[in-house]
Amino acid sequence: MSHDSSKIQYYDLRLEANKNRLTACVGRKNETERLTRILLRRTQHHIILNAPSGVGKTALIYGWAQSAAQKDALSNFNLVMFDSASLQKIGSLPPQSLPAASEHFYGIENCVIIIDSFGEMVYQSPQALQNWNTIIKPLFLREDLRIILTMQPEELNWIKEVKSHFLSHFEIVGLEALNQESQIAVLKTHADKLKINAAPMLEEIINLTLKFPALGPTPKSAITLLDECLTASKLNQLALSPALPRFLASEKLGIPLKQLNGKEKQVLKNLHATLSEKVVGQNASLSHIVNVIQRARLGLKNPQRPLGSFLLLGPSGVGKTETAKVLAEELYGSQKNFLRVDMSEFSQEHSVARLLGSPAGYIGYSEGGQLTNHFKNKPYSLLLLDEIEKAHAKTFDIFLQILDDGRLTSAQGETVDFTQSVIFATSNSGVNAILTAYNKGDDITSDEFIKFKLMPVLLDHFRPEFLNRFDAILVYNPLSEEALVKIAMLEIAKIEKRIERHNLKFEIEREILLSQLKNFADPRFGARPVKRFIEETCEALIVEALLK
Repeated sequence: MSHDSSKIQYYDLRLEANKNRLTACVGRKNETERLTRILLRRTQHHIILNAPSGVGKTALIYGWAQSAAQKDALSNFNLVMFDSASLQKIGSLPPQSLPAASEHFYGIENCVIIIDSFGEMVYQSPQALQNWNTIIKPLFLREDLRIILTMQPEELNWIKEVKSHFLSHFEIVGLEALNQESQIAVLKTHADKLKINAAPMLEEIINLTLKFPALGPTPKSAITLLDECLTASKLNQLALSPALPRFLASEKLGIPLKQLNGKEKQVLKNLHATLSEKVVGQNASLSHIVNVIQRARLGLKNPQRPLGSFLLLGPSGVGKTETAKVLAEELYGSQKNFLRVDMSEFSQEHSVARLLGSPAGYIGYSEGGQLTNHFKNKPYSLLLLDEIEKAHAKTFDIFLQILDDGRLTSAQGETVDFTQSVIFATSNSGVNAILTAYNKGDDITSDEFIKFKLMPVLLDHFRPEFLNRFDAILVYNPLSEEALVKIAMLEIAKIEKRIERHNLKFEIEREILLSQLKNFADPRFGARPVKRFIEETCEALIVEALLK
């Protein structure tokens, strides 16, 4: 039941509970008891309920109010929840108007005052926070009042930066995600209200939302996916089976449906052959990459780290970036799930903030960072850190955290998941040693060469603990003439595919092609000159043919 007093809306939660209008809170017994204990204390009895959106802050308050209304412990207190939308205007009031607004709160007696989404109301508005500080501060002196505010971690972090003393009167209570059993119970309650038998797919929905954090915090994301399944079933006459949430999750996440349908083993089985078709002359390195990815996907690696992390060394144009692109397409279904970061752009200490976002109080804080924004929205991606040795040393601390813990905290306080990602870093360090050894006929991909010849060079640029975090340090071979011919043929095939509507094909004699490519064979530059030659030559022939 809502009330109106000069357009400030509030809800009498005790009355709502007595009329059984509040939903019972599933799986939050410890949290509800803790709220009651804090509120009954003589001091420090105000609460900030802190958790990401969708974890269940409002549901916990309703469940707690339902429980509190049935017990004597808080019988002397009214339970009043103010509507945040009607309070929004208070943040922009001039100082002379605050006394009138304060009357809504100062006239209340023996009450637990609850303001949901308080953090959202004041976030990034120092004036709004100051106004609310002016209103709430006198309430701290009242023995008959308790205050509960809800906010998200990034909002709490901002308040800590801007006005930390505002928090000194509050006990901060965080919420963890519900366990799988409780989340299924939440979904069942939701489905029962709608009188829908969704039991066949409830467990699959929970499995998907727990496995893929990009769907959003649970249980809200699970309820949203359930609602979408019900809508899709009604619109398209689809059965409520586990296949339906998998299909919708695939669309939302941009992940190939075969991964969600249990066909990923076939992808893993063929992964080496697929990479070898498109990345020429690097069999040893590809084998190592595939082995690490296969072990991770089959659950044999530490699940708290990325699926794989590799430092790739070798001259330019030999297939390092191509490996990243092909692997992103095979593992994640699209080269859109691929982020290349030119680390030479982060050579200054201040530029590092662009990866995580600007600190609280600085311009651009709300925009987030290049790295955290991408992986917050697309955690199923491959990250390529190009020429990492050119970055400022402070950036290595960021990637140490990713490689070690599989997560990163943005400047907004959000935890970004990297456990489903693959990390590639490339470096030109040691290229001279690689080329010298290659020209002598040494095995530059061997562990001995890397350990005794390259590692001393790498340690001039990187700390030992950083190098040790990679699953493997791999050397890419300079390309032989035979490899250049294969690459040229692959490029010609790509061009033929682009112009297939013109029904044009190239007739190529291998010996003539080889004689042309010898002019471009240089271990320092790899395949890039060859690709330019093929593209220019083929396009010239195409233009000539089309004009005729």
